[in-house]
Amino acid sequence: MKSGLSLCCAILAAGSLWAEQSQADLPVLKPSGENFVDPAGKPVRFWGVNLVALYPEHAAADALAANLASLGVNLVRPHHNLRPSLDWNPGMLSGSLLKYQGNSREFDPSALDRFDYLNAALRKQNIYLALSVNWTRRYRADDAAILPGDEADAAAWKAALAELDGWNWKKAFDIYKMLPVIDERAALLNEEFIRAFLKHVNPYTGREYATDPQVLTFEVMNEASTEYAIICGNRFPAYWQARLEAKWAAFAQQAGIEPGDLYKPASPQAKEVRARFLRKLDEDYERRITKVIRETGCQAPVAFSNLWRGDNYAQMNAGRAGFVEDHMYMDPMVAGTLDDGFYRLSRSALVDKPFFVGEFNQAEGAENIAKQSPVRSMLPVAAAAYAALQNWTGIVWFAWIHGDQLLGADGWAKTEGRQSELGNMAGDGMMIDHLRTTGMIFRRGLVAKSVEPFTLWVDNPVAVGDYNGLMRGKYNYKPGWQSVHGVRKAFGSMPAGQPTAPWMTQSPASPVVSDTKEIVKDIARRQLTIAAPQAEAFSGYGDDQPAAALKHLAVTGRTFATAVVVADDGKALGESAKLVVSRTGIAADNSESPGPALRLAGLRKPADGEGWFLTPTRPRSPQGAEQRLDPASDGSLTLPAGAWHEGELTLRSTGTDH
Repeated sequence: MKSGLSLCCAILAAGSLWAEQSQADLPVLKPSGENFVDPAGKPVRFWGVNLVALYPEHAAADALAANLASLGVNLVRPHHNLRPSLDWNPGMLSGSLLKYQGNSREFDPSALDRFDYLNAALRKQNIYLALSVNWTRRYRADDAAILPGDEADAAAWKAALAELDGWNWKKAFDIYKMLPVIDERAALLNEEFIRAFLKHVNPYTGREYATDPQVLTFEVMNEASTEYAIICGNRFPAYWQARLEAKWAAFAQQAGIEPGDLYKPASPQAKEVRARFLRKLDEDYERRITKVIRETGCQAPVAFSNLWRGDNYAQMNAGRAGFVEDHMYMDPMVAGTLDDGFYRLSRSALVDKPFFVGEFNQAEGAENIAKQSPVRSMLPVAAAAYAALQNWTGIVWFAWIHGDQLLGADGWAKTEGRQSELGNMAGDGMMIDHLRTTGMIFRRGLVAKSVEPFTLWVDNPVAVGDYNGLMRGKYNYKPGWQSVHGVRKAFGSMPAGQPTAPWMTQSPASPVVSDTKEIVKDIARRQLTIAAPQAEAFSGYGDDQPAAALKHLAVTGRTFATAVVVADDGKALGESAKLVVSRTGIAADNSESPGPALRLAGLRKPADGEGWFLTPTRPRSPQGAEQRLDPASDGSLTLPAGAWHEGELTLRSTGTDH
């Protein structure tokens, strides 16, 4: 790549001093079976957010990193950083790490500086990075020069690129992703970027990205599968389509069949050969890119892509991927159905592979958002509970923010409201209310992983010929069991007892209780509860009966509410002297209420000279005055009314010296 890649070597001396002050070594985390583990072998879980095409000014970057850390975030997934994004970053050259002036081979110095500084600021807060080597990469006409020689071929390539650039983005989206899989120029351009980026020394850390332990994982391509794209009928401009068809003809003939129509295989054998061909395209490209990554000295685990794309793709992950990632936008009313988003996510989780949900939030679309937003606060509770039960490695929320135009100088959104914002979670106060408490539950392992997990085995063949078959998968257990047991998929001979196993033949009864007895999903009452030694939570619609399994937390009212209480000193709730509580409520007309009435029972009894004090911590401003809470005759505490949504409840001396 050209000279832009060494530009930060000449950064101001102040940057070097900042780097010296900021870069205590992060622990090197490595995949081990289903987990990432630290140097002592202890599993580490991740509670993260997507930052989309974000290049903040330095002061805002410092504040943002501190804010995220205060919410328990320890992983950031930078996203769309090579997408020309003036819609998200109107004041920048291209809104991307690249200039995109004539070619796509030069960094934008300002964007790279801000990106480096942001990553260094995150590093100071012990926040890791899940990186991409594509980041919605685009190409430009002058990029043809990366493959010198045939001028006629270069002209044809430029014409094809111009045609592709003229397509509607929805039509072109998967084509851009597939391009480097079949086109040599695009592949070489990506290789060039990877080498330059990973060997680039961040001047604010003094480290190459290649060898910085902050870099946790690499995806080769976001939400990509050549098999999926072809089954969905995607076609290239003629220049590239001819190359794809030629590769297919050669592969088919070598396999002993007539190629026929790539898009309409004529026989089961043709379907099987086509599945192998399309998977091989992805595997070959993943091998090529992984080789380049390793040549830079980077040892971070690599995955070709993410998102459920069928069993053929999942089998590739089982053999090749260093970790597995899926994405999910789902109905947050998890307590309303057996067939929830966690059921669909479990299709991708594989035996002995760390599993991330790299993009996670409520379902997209105006109709979904209008219907689901009042109950969206169930989603962080469900994520903490069921990701822990499944022993998944990380939940990464989409998206904290798109671009820097919405980011305030204090590192928060310029405007924080109480409405759902999938692309700007930093402005969604209701979701932020519960991120800290639910993140504590998940990251600290306060909800136990499954004690009776099962494996869903998938045998060959896994080839399909149509979209429905691809997305359905070969074998599926009955919805609901993902709320009872941990589930992982493996490829090989199917055990004789699998077809008749209870989870393959019958649905679990409601209430659906986890095998740890700590999570209860009551579909009839539309309630989800967590009852663990150091944490309890309720989310759903209240009624006249006590919520299932809760010993300490009681929520009053018949409308929708979410409440979480977590011990912050490593002790059981009944012994803890420091609790964090979050709460939100919805009124009967689906508008937000000030918050549900909460009572905490069975807490530690104050000694003489001690008392319980509640300090509201959300909303951020005003936070509200500290209040002393007097226990009732039965020792329970009734938490005060008012518009507070998060608070710290502390047992301490009632004297003036705290």
